[in-house]
Amino acid sequence: MSHILTLSDRTVIQTLLKVGYSQKQIAKEVGVAPSTINYELKRCPKGYYDADQAQEDCEKKLTRRGRKTLLTENLREFVRGIILEQRWSFEVIAHILQMPFKTLYNWLDKGWLDIKREVLPDHGVRYRKSHDGRGQYTRGAKFIDQRPDEANLRQEIGHFEVDTILSGKTRGEVLATFTDRKSRLMIIRRLPGRDSKAMTKAILELNEELRGLIKSITSDHGKEFAGFKEIEAYGIAHYFAHPYAPHERGTNERLNRELRLHIPKNQPIESVTDEELTMISKYLNWRPRKCLGWKTPLQVFFGDLSEKFD
Repeated sequence: MSHILTLSDRTVIQTLLKVGYSQKQIAKEVGVAPSTINYELKRCPKGYYDADQAQEDCEKKLTRRGRKTLLTENLREFVRGIILEQRWSFEVIAHILQMPFKTLYNWLDKGWLDIKREVLPDHGVRYRKSHDGRGQYTRGAKFIDQRPDEANLRQEIGHFEVDTILSGKTRGEVLATFTDRKSRLMIIRRLPGRDSKAMTKAILELNEELRGLIKSITSDHGKEFAGFKEIEAYGIAHYFAHPYAPHERGTNERLNRELRLHIPKNQPIESVTDEELTMISKYLNWRPRKCLGWKTPLQVFFGDLSEKFD
């Protein structure tokens, strides 16, 4: 039986005590357990119960519930001063105070520090990126351990590694890069944003352009790949690399670095024309590679698929 006593309940208790009711009888009248009445009577000096005094005691103890914050006025002023005057990061301040830096971010988000995220040295971008939901959208997905030998050993065309290229820390258009594991062919697509809807659409459209060629894709755990189940419904296997293991998508990562030679991180994707993207694709795909026996990615890709694209 669960019941939170109100001032009205306490007034009833006080009245019934005065007329000689026992604790068990009072509990029945109020609708609580006898132990609740026993505890309630301890709020006041033995032999005397006052409803107003008991209510005041209850409210006072309620304010003590929950976890207690370590933030004091002096600590608040210290943190504010260090950030505004010295431009130190939360990580540095947390190290000095011997506390988790996430605690400082929690205080910031609750408004307890009286400062805005924009005054932080990195504007809080790194913390937001680490809390963008990465990994939460891919539960129940297949990992790279389940990828077939045809993909692992680069035995056939159609197994792609996929990633996105962003403009530094700014939002806006992104580039989706698709790298065929066997031929090292890179296909670049412009997306309106880094979201799962745009990425899923790009993957399915590319598969249609390639006449259903894509057998599998391998990606990281970015939120843009949250639509993996929709992709698999079209017969495309989707495998995820392990967290913090970019080497498991080494082919794509290597070519992304080459792509960055033409599009630096601080350059907005919107400023890159379609003609420029075409020229970059030609540079990457028309260059002979030692790992391909000095053939070009285009020669290997379309050489293996000459019948399909006749």
